[in-house]
Amino acid sequence: MAIPTNRAIGRISHFDAFLADHGRALVGWGRKPSGRRAEMAARLLRLPFALLEDGFLRSVARNDPPLSLIVDDLGCYYDASRPSRIEIATARGATPDQAPRARALIALWRNSGLSKYNHARDYAGPLPERYVLVADQCHGDLSVAMGLGQGADFAAMLRAALQDWPGHDVLVKVHPDVRTHGKAGWIPTDALDHPRIRVIDDGCHPVRLIRGASAVYTVTSLIGFEALMHGRAVHCFGMPFYAGWGLTQDAMAAPARRRAAGIEDLVHAAMVEAARYVDPQGGAIWPVERAIAHACQQRARWLGA
Repeated sequence: MAIPTNRAIGRISHFDAFLADHGRALVGWGRKPSGRRAEMAARLLRLPFALLEDGFLRSVARNDPPLSLIVDDLGCYYDASRPSRIEIATARGATPDQAPRARALIALWRNSGLSKYNHARDYAGPLPERYVLVADQCHGDLSVAMGLGQGADFAAMLRAALQDWPGHDVLVKVHPDVRTHGKAGWIPTDALDHPRIRVIDDGCHPVRLIRGASAVYTVTSLIGFEALMHGRAVHCFGMPFYAGWGLTQDAMAAPARRRAAGIEDLVHAAMVEAARYVDPQGGAIWPVERAIAHACQQRARWLGA
């Protein structure tokens, strides 16, 4: 049985089901203190470790039990300084049997209208005929620093979006936690004072914005990965797990560990190999396709309530 390094991790709904194939691993949360404790204690005790992060289909309501978790016994997917299970699997590539499943999964994801969290409604206002989408993030988001990003990259990203697409409006999506949790974003307020910039700060679901964009600009936001699955052009100003494979336009050099890969390789690695999906009610192990079907049903009920 896996051993959590703090009480909160041990209280994760169906914890044992998520860690069923990890034996007596010491379990922590990503690059948080519990994750560091898990790795250090594992070395001292000569035990395996596993680091958890929310899966890319986490839940409908934010406080629901998780539908999925990333379980990694090498590193953490957003830490570009060292390998992770997603990186290793992407580099290895999808097999001839796995690639068709990945393509079907991409189509299913596009049609589902899902995101990581799924409680918010899609943006209801009118959209410009032509626009690019820029994703801001929260201060304190470990994926920024661990993805080799810094504050200056957000300003550079916004400038590039304006320069690269002179005939387009630029929609800047503020992270929902700025509105709901009182956090700060990275893009300076004065940089948003431009006639072609429109700020979207209502905490809306991102899918409608992604689908209509000519391109998506991000530092390390998960919106970039979702945009790749929707077939959008993605420009990265950090080094998230989905950059450096030839699938994105990258402002920085990728780690030497990463080489050219296909979207099927990345999606199979991220959505199938590295993630675990569990029935939030009964605790049964689910394939990703079953989790997507469940989330679609729950989102429809949630928004219809």
